[in-house]
Amino acid sequence: MNTAVHIVTRLHGIGGAETHSFDLANALRESGVTTTLWSDTPSPFVAHFGGVAISPFSGRFPKGGTLIIVGTYFSLEPWIDHARPERLVLICVNSHPQQLYATLAALDRPTLPPVQVAFVSTRLRDTMGVPGYICPEIVDLKRFHPAAGMPHSDTTIGRLSRDIPDKHHPEDPSLYKLLGWHGIRTRIMGGTCLSPCIQDEPGIELLAINTERPEDFLRTLDVFYYRTSPQLHEASGRVIVEAMACGLPIVAHRSGGYTDWIEQGRNGYIFSTQEEAYELLMRLHHAPAERQRMSEDARASAEKIAGHGARLSYFSWLTTGAGISA
Repeated sequence: MNTAVHIVTRLHGIGGAETHSFDLANALRESGVTTTLWSDTPSPFVAHFGGVAISPFSGRFPKGGTLIIVGTYFSLEPWIDHARPERLVLICVNSHPQQLYATLAALDRPTLPPVQVAFVSTRLRDTMGVPGYICPEIVDLKRFHPAAGMPHSDTTIGRLSRDIPDKHHPEDPSLYKLLGWHGIRTRIMGGTCLSPCIQDEPGIELLAINTERPEDFLRTLDVFYYRTSPQLHEASGRVIVEAMACGLPIVAHRSGGYTDWIEQGRNGYIFSTQEEAYELLMRLHHAPAERQRMSEDARASAEKIAGHGARLSYFSWLTTGAGISA
């Protein structure tokens, strides 16, 4: 089999699918696999990610090898019948069943091998009702690592996400204010959209995305907190693994696919209500020894989730179909 890998997505921003595709391409290259990252349409972000824009009528599109499609929200016409891959993988990264079913139907054609499906979380696979492999998040554990030196003397919670309202829960501003009254500092990168609700609140820092490098930002925190709008279904949440890799205990709402990775009371906590979130954050604030123990377990969990062994098994499955989902 031709070992070349072609990864196709839509490079039109800095979101989950783009980052997943970029990191996967780089990780495959590091492991010795010839890999090309493609965008189904031109955009300024193609160059940003080091990709290639597909141009069917110029003959510039994936040919042969293993074809990996990341996402279910773009068209594969008119080049897909001429790609002739030896292996075909679809990675589902979004909670949109009809998009997935439509894409699977479009890929069921005589010019293509049977499609193999991968999901970024168990919850997403269960929601879609389609069997498939559970792929690990590709996180650079050398880049994302715990802070060196002594633990912080105070408590800072925080989170990192795209700077849009749907990435935040409507009750989060009141939670941050309440924590601030008890001496807990909050830092939110990707939080300027909350400015109308949080103005001149001492101890609450709202930063635009990319104000700091993600790994540097995470190392300023003691606890990573995460909850999104009820209208947004977080398929996985790779930032959770990045935070764990930096040794941060996780306190996150039960609605996301990241629940695959959080072991209650070991590397973090899952909550359902505003009251539970407040109580858990206050508990960790008053228990530095517990935070330190959970920090060590969080890092160990990240190494298991995104470490060398998980990558090898995943890459083997991607390129040959060998192995089964964990």
